[in-house]
Formats: sequence, structure tokens, C-alpha cells
Amino acid sequence: MDTTDNLMDGPSEGTSSPDHKASNQGQVTHRNLLGYRYSCLLAYYPIPVFCLLLGGTVLCGVIATALYDLPDFSDPIKGFQARGTKISRRMFSYRNLNFPDSGAFRPLQRPNRGDIMRDAKQGFQAPQAVTQDIAYNNITMNGSLSVQSGLRPELIFLPGGDEDTTQGAEFCKLYPLSTSARMVLVPRKTKTLFSSEAMKSICSMENEVVRQHPSFTKACCRNTMSQFNDTFDGEQDDCTLSWSLGNVVAALNNKESCDNLQIEDVENTGQILQDCAPYYESGSLTELCETPQCQALPSKCIQGGLVYKIFHFLTPSSFVEEIKQGTFQLSSTIVFLPIEMLYSFDELWDLYKDVFENKVITYDKTKVAALELGLKYDLFASYLQADTLYLGLSAILVVIIINLYVRSPFITAMTLLNMIMSLTLAYFAYKALFQLPFFPFVNIAAAVLVIGIGADDTFVFVDIWKKARQDIAKKEPIYDRAAVVHETLKHASVTMFVTSFTTASALYASAVSSITAVKCFAIFAGTAIVANFIFTVTWLPVVVVLNDICSTILFGQASNKDTESGKKQRWHPLRTCCSSLSRFLNKVFTVHIQTLIFNLRIVWILLFLGLAIGGVFLVFVSPKLQLPSQSDFQVFRSSHQFEKYSSDFKKKYSFEDDRVDLLPYTATWGLQALDNGNHWDPESTGKVKYDDQFDLSHTESQEWLYNFCDRMRNQSFVNAGDQSYCFIENLKTTLHSPCTDETLPPPCCGRQDFPFPPDVFNNCAVLFCNATNCMSQHGLYRFGPWFDNGRLVAISVVATSTYKLSLDYNLMDAYWNAANTWTEDQMQTAPAGMSGGWFISHSLIQFNFYDLQGSLATGAPAAMGISLGLAAAVLLLTTRNILISLYAMVSISGAVFVTIGSLVLLGWQLNIFESAILSLAVGLSVDFTIHYGVGYRLAPFKDNRGRTEFSIETLAPAITVAAISTFAAGAMMMPATVVTYVQLGTFLMLVMTISWSYATFFFLALCRTIGPRGNIAQIPLPKCMQCNGSSGDSNKSQDRIENGHVATVDREQNEPLNVKESKCNAAKVTELSDDDLQKLSKLESTCV
Repeated sequence: MDTTDNLMDGPSEGTSSPDHKASNQGQVTHRNLLGYRYSCLLAYYPIPVFCLLLGGTVLCGVIATALYDLPDFSDPIKGFQARGTKISRRMFSYRNLNFPDSGAFRPLQRPNRGDIMRDAKQGFQAPQAVTQDIAYNNITMNGSLSVQSGLRPELIFLPGGDEDTTQGAEFCKLYPLSTSARMVLVPRKTKTLFSSEAMKSICSMENEVVRQHPSFTKACCRNTMSQFNDTFDGEQDDCTLSWSLGNVVAALNNKESCDNLQIEDVENTGQILQDCAPYYESGSLTELCETPQCQALPSKCIQGGLVYKIFHFLTPSSFVEEIKQGTFQLSSTIVFLPIEMLYSFDELWDLYKDVFENKVITYDKTKVAALELGLKYDLFASYLQADTLYLGLSAILVVIIINLYVRSPFITAMTLLNMIMSLTLAYFAYKALFQLPFFPFVNIAAAVLVIGIGADDTFVFVDIWKKARQDIAKKEPIYDRAAVVHETLKHASVTMFVTSFTTASALYASAVSSITAVKCFAIFAGTAIVANFIFTVTWLPVVVVLNDICSTILFGQASNKDTESGKKQRWHPLRTCCSSLSRFLNKVFTVHIQTLIFNLRIVWILLFLGLAIGGVFLVFVSPKLQLPSQSDFQVFRSSHQFEKYSSDFKKKYSFEDDRVDLLPYTATWGLQALDNGNHWDPESTGKVKYDDQFDLSHTESQEWLYNFCDRMRNQSFVNAGDQSYCFIENLKTTLHSPCTDETLPPPCCGRQDFPFPPDVFNNCAVLFCNATNCMSQHGLYRFGPWFDNGRLVAISVVATSTYKLSLDYNLMDAYWNAANTWTEDQMQTAPAGMSGGWFISHSLIQFNFYDLQGSLATGAPAAMGISLGLAAAVLLLTTRNILISLYAMVSISGAVFVTIGSLVLLGWQLNIFESAILSLAVGLSVDFTIHYGVGYRLAPFKDNRGRTEFSIETLAPAITVAAISTFAAGAMMMPATVVTYVQLGTFLMLVMTISWSYATFFFLALCRTIGPRGNIAQIPLPKCMQCNGSSGDSNKSQDRIENGHVATVDREQNEPLNVKESKCNAAKVTELSDDDLQKLSKLESTCV
């Protein structure tokens, strides 16, 4: 037969018999007209539809990339902050008052050094944003403005000053050690580093590995200002010594460096440390040693501050106890390189890339275990792009698995293109339709999600296509491709819609979070899933149709009767291998797995119920999903040198706690606590909005504020021993001072009254602040009165609290509750003009991080609960069976809790990216169970055994291959350096294994044991929603899948109704004339 006739594959006048016409006529009559016309469109016009979809997606991609900025991941923690909460509203309001035009606020980490740090070399004034981790509780009283370590660090000299007490050993004295680049070394081939061999090994390693690099020579400290000249070209020998244990021990023994250390020198130093340890432990020995108590200590303990540096900087805090016991077991030590981190970005970048990156530095008896070079977040942006290689490898592996299963390179390639198109359309909707300006780096997780779900949909669709094609081939002599498309979509679209909708709804539910990055991820990932579903019911059918047409041309399959013979005429090794694999999988599931499930069903039910209870215990009881305890977000895998410093060594050294000071207490009036910026955009911080009700000039308000400051100092959360700043007290003191030439003019001097008349208060407050700096400064923030065109618009008072700076959630929660409750109670008794005040602690990261932790603690469970609720609703609406929905939700919930419990055991904390990943738990856990549930519901049997067998035989192979492909995609990301990919890979492997096990062994065992039979627990459709042909006879018919093809079965005669109707229609058609038959045939093929 000619291939052009084959391509039509529809009924034609020359090839269709009257019986075939009659059969088709009966079928068309009872098909959904709109659905069948859509199937005809895909079946007979695949190329135009293909081009339309591809062209439209390309156009959307061009619009999204041309009109909107491309994603920028150079700032990985951008958007990791809560918006719209009580704390964030106050934080943003007060910040906007201090920095009205400063742009994005990054509360959890100092700004990227990059250009800011490099440009800072041009002047002596350090950038204000950089001083935030140097300056703390420097509250200046009496109207003077404190200078917050704003001088360039090169002008800050270390203890010892001009007096050289190191006997020839030259150390850097230009900046504090806390800002120096540093290495952590651990022993190798020895038990302790407190030995002459280990110390000399450290010195030799530094000299031969680090100091030989040109960047070290360029950036090292020389105790001169010439090194900051752009034309300076110094020698390596000009660099000062590093602050290392060996060099300090040498200095204590009057030697220039540790190269010529002897055992006696180490023993002598050990004796000095034993003698001085009690003074350091008691706090008598300090770095500056300015107190009489310190100056009275033995000279060997205070010379040059060297002993203090050993205890405080170079050795762990636990080393003091080792010294007191005389063991001297030193497990690690820090070497402070003479390179300032803040102003040597380029040099440290080159040094790390050439010397340390992807290398384990070992030298004789020591090994470099960790680094702190100030490059962590800058390096992350670089690695984030490099590690996309593993994402690509994951996609390639999934493509290989798809090709082995579907046995079509064309379908495989188009499936990969389908995934790319889904992400492109989602990005277009994200930017152009939703107008979301910020694209956080956590959105990359959506790519892996689309890969896994896209593969799953492909397996299910192709399986149903093949079975529908075989079923129709048995009943119709002429191949009707439109009928195959229609039957495939009728079943595949249902299950794919349910799985896609539940996954997307689970993601969209995370948009309730107050964290910007999580909200953005929820919208993008959910939209990507919706886009994938759209292409699955449009693009994928067209691709399969085109593949079918090509197969028809290549193998010469003209009709359904020729199909089997055509296949047998050709043999291909790969095709034979894949067929053998497919038959093997079918046998495994239809025989072995099915037997295993049925015979041990009680065991499976009890086992998985026990695992679910254990998962609930791990998540909610002990050890629970913990909140993050440190503000340094982990961006690399735990073995990375930067992460090891943050997680393992940073907490062991005392100098890291130097900046731990007391939290401030701030009460503010005149500002509305508003975060009126765009909560979807970290760059949009909003504008200041003043409180029109604020009025301090009223006499009652003045007296109340004066008394408030006095009551504030008496509270348990305020440190009464520290100074506080209250503007009204300073103004009262100034106005009560006698009038002289140096005071304010009358009536702003020599007064005896208080409170002051409103006009006196307004005028004298302006004069007072013009004559003196009436603002106080704490860190980066200013406090006191704020004027706008000579009018007092806002005021704040500040004091020091009794709570230390901490990232511990419970400690911050206690401070917030105590201070905020007291302040709100005070506002209840305040005059009308002062009743709008509120409390905030303007700490650098503590309260922002506390707010973030609280948002994570409440947002993640809420999103998970909403996701489970939506999944239950979708299941019930789809299956319309209460028992199946109940069993499915028990299975899904068990899989979710076991997955999260496993992550808890792996040490996961509820951080930003972890929260985004966990939002996928429900969406990815529902797919397999829903597939089995829908298959059980549509099975052509009444008993639960037959329905369960049908569900296993029909769906288990495709579901298993889908689980394997997603598991493999996760496994391919495990070698990545960026922890984002590692965590995502771990999660995918866990959720695939656990959800597949729960769906296959637990859910099916439940269905086999207590599954609904017949119409038990079935919810009938309302009459208005029933089809005309079945509304009156719903009790005598049920849907049935026969090898992927749905038929309606008469329960009384157990014969497919479409067969009976075809017979009736055929009988009717025989009574028609030939002209009528030709007209019916033409009418039937109008869609072609």
C-alpha cells in the first residue's frame, strides 16, 4: 500500500468497509465532541501544532530575556529575610529613617567585598557598611557623636604600640587580627601541635606554599603606608611575620622566627603559659592591659600581649584546661596571615585559586583544615555556575533512561525540549505576567523538579499510548490515529492533571511564607509544573504522533493488521534489548512484586505505619527539625575549607566572641511601623512614613517621656550599669543651665520649670540640636530627635540591655517578649501624642535572624499543612471515593514524615533552602500513590484483589522507571561543591525511595486488604454533571480500562457498552442507502 495512504490513517471511501463505517459512526456519536476534535487536530495536523508551540515558546523566551534582566546569583543570600512581620516592619521603618536611599538591605551578611573593598584603598575613610562588624556598643553621651572605628584599619595599631617588646620578631601592627586572613591547621602524624617539630612544620609550610605566591607579596603587611601605593612593588622578605604559634613562641624566647626553634623554647613557653593561664581565665590578663590589675601581673605574662594572643587568638578555648592539667594536647591552631581581608579581595582570590582550591595542603606533621579568607559568598557565585555541570549530567542520565524505556530517540529528545520549554514558559510568566523582579538562586531547584516530573509524565503517556493503540488495533481494521490520541489523552490527562495540580498547589502553598526567597521559589516552581502539564497534553501528544507517523513510513505499517507483521520483519539489537527489559520488568511486577505485596500485606501495613509514627516522632518530638543556630548560611558541602571554619572551628576560638556585646534597647516615636516596599523585591525597602499623631511638645508628653526613661532603666532587661541616651533629659539639663556666653540664648537657658511650654520646647529643641550634635550613634544607627523643616517628627531613646548578642532563638525570643511586652504596656498609659511608640533592637543581624527563624518555624508547617489539605481535596474530587482518598492521604503523609524525619537524622536544619526543598515533599510524594489510586478506581473489576492486580500490572513498571530516573538525577548531583545541589540530590533520592515504597507496598497492601469493593464509599456525580447517555443508568455501568483503553461495562451482561452500541448502530446503518453512508463517512472525517 502506498505510504501516502498510510499517513492519512483515517477512514477513506476506498478502504473502509460498511461495518467499519458503522463501528466508527457509533463511536463518534458517544465521544466527547470537543475532546475528539482536539484529538483530530493533534493527530492530523501535528506539524503546524508542533511549530506553533515551539515558536510561541521561543517568542516568550525572547521577550523574557530581552525586556527583563537575567538572573543574577552574585548575591546568594539576597532575599533571605522576612517581610511584613511585626519585627520586619519596625526594622525597615527605622532603617529607612537612618538610610532613606541606601537600596537593598542585607541583614544576614556583610556586603560583598568586591568593588567596594577594592575602591576603599583610594581613601582613608572605610566604607560605612563595612564597619558594622567592628563597631558595637560605643554610645556617646552629652550630645557628642561617636566615631565608630571609621578610620582605615591601617591606622589602627595593635597593643604594644611604638614600644618593641618582641625582641626582633616583627609582626603586623596596622590592623586587628580579627580582620586578617587566616588558616586553621591540625596535626598530622602527631598527637599535638604544641611541639617544636609541629611549629616548624607550620612555618615551613607557610614559607614554601603561601608566601611564595605573588599575590601574598603584593598584599602583605609591611607596617608602612607605602604598600598602598598602586606602583609599589615590594619583596617577599619585606612582609611582616604571620601571627602563628611558632612565631609567637619564638618571640617569647627572643628569636626572630620559628625556623630555629628548639625543644627548650617550647618547654619554656609551656611553663609561662601554665603560670599565666589562671590570670587569663579570671579576666585579669587583657589585650591592652590598661587596668592596674593587669599591670600588676608578672611581666612574662604581659610582654607585648604575646601570651594573651596565644590564649585568645592562636589556640582553642579548651587549651587553657589542657595547660592547667599539664597535657598540652593542642588539636588545632590558627595562623593569621599578614593580609587584611577587607581590602585585599583580588589578591586573596588569586591566592585561594592557585594554592588552596580543591587541594589538601599537607606538610610533614601538619595539614590545613580550614580557611577564612572573606571569599565565601563571592566564591559561591562562581561555583554555582560551575556546578550546573552536575545538573546537566542529571538531565543526560534521565534522557538515557527515557530513551531505554520509550525506545525512541525522537521522543526522548523532544521530552528534553519539553522540559526546557516548561522552564522557559515559567520564566516568561514569572517576569512578564506576574511582574516579579527578583529571581533568587533557590529557583534553580525547579529545573530538577521539572526533569523528574517530565520523565514521569512521559513514561505514563507512552505506556497508555501503546496500550490504547493495541486495543484499538484489535477492534478496527483501519488504523485510526485520532482515536488513539483521544483514548490516550482521556486517561493520561486525568492522572497527570491530578499529579501536576497537587504538586503545583503544594508549591503555591509555600507562597504564604513571609520570606522573599521562599515566596519567589513557590511561584516559579509551581508555574513550571503547570507549564509542564500544558506541554504534556499539547506538545507530547504531537511528538508521539510524529514519531508514530515516522514509524509508519519507515516500517511500512499500513493498517492495524499489518502492524504486528511489520514489526516482525525488522530486527534491531537495541530494540530487542529494550523489549526484553520491558518484558522482564512486567514479569517482575506482575508476578514477584505482586506476590510479595499480597502475601505479606499485613506485615507491610504494620511496618510502614510504624515508620510513619517514627517519622512524626523525629519531626515533632525529638530531635525535631531544628531552627538554624548560625547566621553564616552553608553554601558549600561540609568538607569545604570555608564551611569547616564556620561550622567546626569558629566556635572554638575565643576571639570570635570578642564582638559579642549586649543588645541595645530602642524605643521610637513618630514613625509608623511600615514595610511599604515590594515584599517580592529585596531592593524595594519602602519609604519613611511619619506618625501624624506624634507630639512631644505637649507638656504631658514631655513629662511622660521623662518618666518613661527613668522607668526604663529600672527594668530587668535593661543594664542599669551602662549609660543610656534620652534626649528629653539632655534638653532639660541644658535649659536649666545658667545663661552664659557658651549656653543657648534665653529663653533656652536659666529655666527652672519643667515641662516646658510647647513654643519654648519647639524653639529650644531646634536651637539645642543646631548648637550641639544632639544625636547618639550605636553602630550604624543614630538615635535622638529627628527634624523635618524645623519640626520634630520622630524621636528615639536607647539603652543597653542585659541580653548578649546571640543567634540563639530561645534567648532572642525571651528578650523580645520581655522588652516588647513592657513597651506595649507603657504605650497603653501614654498621652495621645506618645501612644504610637514601639520597641525594636537595632542589632546588626540578631533580630533580623530571629525574625527569619520565627518565619521559618511558622511558615514551613503551614505550607505543608495546606499542601496536604489540597492534595486530599484533589484526590477526593478525582477518585470520588472516600476510602481510596483516605488510604492515599495516610500513605502520602507517612511518606512525607518519614522523608523529613530522615533529613532530621542527617542533620538538616530549617534554613532557607531547606525550607524551599521541604515544600516539595508533599508534591513529590503524591504522584505514585495517585497513579495507583486512579488505576484502582478505574479497574474493570468489583473485588479489591482484581483492582489491585490491575493497578500493579498497568502502572507499576512506568512508575518504577520514573522513580529510578528521578533517583538517578539526584544521585548525579551528589559530587557537587555547592551544598544546594547536594541537598537537592539527597532529597530527591530520599523522597523517591520512600514515596515509591509507600505507594507500592503500603498503599497497595491497604487496597488489597481493606480496599473498597464495587461502589462502596463512592460519591455519585450530580445529575447535572453526568453524561446524557449514562445519567439514567449509572447503576448499570462503570468505567473500565482494558490495556490502557477505557470501556463502559454493562454489569448485568459484562459486555462493553460501546461494543453493544456499535452492534446496534451497525444494524441501523445497514438500513441506510449507499449515499447516506457516504455522507456519514464524510461527516465523520471532517476533523481531518
